[in-house]
Amino acid sequence: MSTTAKGRITGGNGERFTAMFILPGSDRAATFLGNFYSSVPSLTCDDATLTYNNPRDLTAARQFEAQLGVNNVKFTMNNGVIIEGVLNTPISPPISASGAGVWVIE
Repeated sequence: MSTTAKGRITGGNGERFTAMFILPGSDRAATFLGNFYSSVPSLTCDDATLTYNNPRDLTAARQFEAQLGVNNVKFTMNNGVIIEGVLNTPISPPISASGAGVWVIE
């Protein structure tokens, strides 16, 4: 059974982004520090959802594929974890990107 957590995604113009979520039933935060393999437009999503099957899914370095725009963003990790939401500002035209990052639990 999947578990979801709410959070936000921010990324400046360029290659880096941060996705931070408060894990349900705790005050712990799961943060994904990601790097795109190519430059992407600035993005912000204040209402993001993290979907995972097991807390162990939120560990270690992970690769991802991303769909950015027009109104939505979706990151699919190589272990099945999904981060998605509605962008605060549209990205047009939509783009596909890939990259890697690491989970930090605090």
